Amino acid sequence: MQSELNVIADAIDSVQEAATADVEPTANPVPLEAYLRPDVPVTPLPQSEVLAAAPATADGMFVAPQILGEE
Repeated sequence: MQSELNVIADAIDSVQEAATADVEPTANPVPLEAYLRPDVPVTPLPQSEVLAAAPATADGMFVAPQILGEE
């Protein structure tokens, strides 16, 4: 684990060496307002219609394959 932490610390050091003195801080390089749609309420589909399109259902829910061990 120590060697993994050293690799992470080295990666952080290399990022800190980048020339960023003239770079203005930003939270997101892309203005998100261009990608947001208006929040307009719509009537949801009936549960029966949604479940009819699913490959497998049980008791009114989607059935998906188990991907983790039994817990």
